[in-house]
Amino acid sequence: MSNQVLKHIVNRKSELAFEPKLLSQEQINSLFEAARWAASSYNEQPWQFYYVSRDNWEQYSKALNTLAEGNKEWAINASMLIFSVANTVLAKTGKPNGYALHDTGMATANLMIQADALGLASHPMGGFDRDLVKAMLGIADDLKPVAAIAIGFSGNTDSLSESNRKRALAPRQRKGINEIAIGIK
Repeated sequence: MSNQVLKHIVNRKSELAFEPKLLSQEQINSLFEAARWAASSYNEQPWQFYYVSRDNWEQYSKALNTLAEGNKEWAINASMLIFSVANTVLAKTGKPNGYALHDTGMATANLMIQADALGLASHPMGGFDRDLVKAMLGIADDLKPVAAIAIGFSGNTDSLSESNRKRALAPRQRKGINEIAIGIK
């Protein structure tokens, strides 16, 4: 059935092996343009994406140091690290935005699907220190770091530790449609 789904959705996977090359500004702009078009509740577009390229090594190192130890091994070779951030307060009313995380996730999915369309690899991460990210970025309390995302060019799995090489080479597994789509009777 996966042949009935856009190939960039099916191809997208969480890459572990990256080649340490730079992205062009055109590629970077394309990623964020795709994120910009995501749907959002009340058209709030509550997401922001803070990013750093590996050519700014001082800031890239600071961003790496917010990641969980297990993510640093492979993320060090990504072209760019991104932090998705959600504004948890509705701009129009000042009330809590209960959909901010959902909407930021939708924008992030657009970004990662666009990465695949550009021949790039991505890997979203929950393993990072949100307090360190908030301090590093100097963002307000109503802005919530949601995910860290590594973007770049697929690399050689031989550069990975044995455990990460096994993860990278393992077949992808997805739940069946019958496990995620339940008809209401």
